[in-house]
Amino acid sequence: MVSPSFVLALIALWGDAARAFVYSPAKRAGSPPSRVVLRSGSGTLEEDPLADVRTSYIEVSRQYRRTRYTHDDWLKHRSPDRFLSNLAEFSTSGIYRGILKEVGTVAVISSFVVLWNVFLGEGWIDSAGAHHDTFGLPLLKLPLTPFTLASPSLGLLLVFRTNSAYRRWDEARKAWGLVINNSRNIARMGTAWINEPDEEVRQRKLDRLAKCIWAFPRSLARHMQSAYTGEADYVADLRDRLDPQHADGLIQSAHRPNRALFDLATAVNDLSMHSLRRNEIDKSIVVLGDQKGASERLFSSPVPLFYTRHTARFLTIWMLLLPLGLYDSFKSMNHIGMIPCAAVLALFLFGIEELAFQLEEPFSILPLVGYSNTIGDNAVEIAQWRNIYDEDPAKRQMD
Repeated sequence: MVSPSFVLALIALWGDAARAFVYSPAKRAGSPPSRVVLRSGSGTLEEDPLADVRTSYIEVSRQYRRTRYTHDDWLKHRSPDRFLSNLAEFSTSGIYRGILKEVGTVAVISSFVVLWNVFLGEGWIDSAGAHHDTFGLPLLKLPLTPFTLASPSLGLLLVFRTNSAYRRWDEARKAWGLVINNSRNIARMGTAWINEPDEEVRQRKLDRLAKCIWAFPRSLARHMQSAYTGEADYVADLRDRLDPQHADGLIQSAHRPNRALFDLATAVNDLSMHSLRRNEIDKSIVVLGDQKGASERLFSSPVPLFYTRHTARFLTIWMLLLPLGLYDSFKSMNHIGMIPCAAVLALFLFGIEELAFQLEEPFSILPLVGYSNTIGDNAVEIAQWRNIYDEDPAKRQMD
């Protein structure tokens, strides 16, 4: 049997390891960003009041979840070795690292229950199998029946919570899918339908159109980010890809996506084509505006807070009291097996709730800047295309 000294040593090692891991997020996440940044084109430097939260491991790690799969990625994703590789990466999971405080708390409560009951309550059994009586204080334990009865309700709450969060992620991804598709449609229709005999003027107008097409999703991506993390990169991208006057107009605007849509509409209006065709292009611009509104709606309206808080309270109380219900289930080894069991249960159950929180705000885990740059590259390429059967563009007539 396990001696009390072994139990105490194991608990001490667990506490030291958990404390070192939980309270050093900056070292694990790399160098944190500066607390002082340029805010929203105002030209002033301001200190970030939430810098400590923004540089925590769970927040910094969100940028590494902005996955864009290729064919090779899908091959790795369904590899027969995925089960072993997932277990090998267990300790590096951002989700699990983000809930170590909760798991550590459950482990500490479990340890306290074991220590109280063994050293102050029913006594302990040494390695020779001899029982040693102690003070005979009341045991800290509960029947397991209440936890069994409450489990289905807790499971339903967690399922609804994660489903609601996933639907938000899916809706955000579909909204940006429409942004991508309609941006390409605008570039295609504008390039195919422009009726400009002067090749130099034609190319200049199409280049402007391509830049305006890119500016909208890039501005919308910045609109979904914090000024303390996305402003510098946004300004640098605009300066790099747009004309100075165009970039200044966007940077100084209070609502950048609206200004970008206005610039796109004026670029389309400047194309020489029949009004009916221009109206068709404008329909795609309207869709872009609709998806902007959908993104803003998702960003500004979380899952109702009373539902989120009730689920979190239910799960927290259930997990904190669970060690009292598990105590009688581990008779051997002075009940020490209850400590890792409770910790593992806390890891997975709190992990489910953490998944919901990570999915609920989808824009910081979607590769929005990558989508924007893909749209821009596609638009620039399409603007260079020419009708291979149109041997003399100068002879084209107005529709």
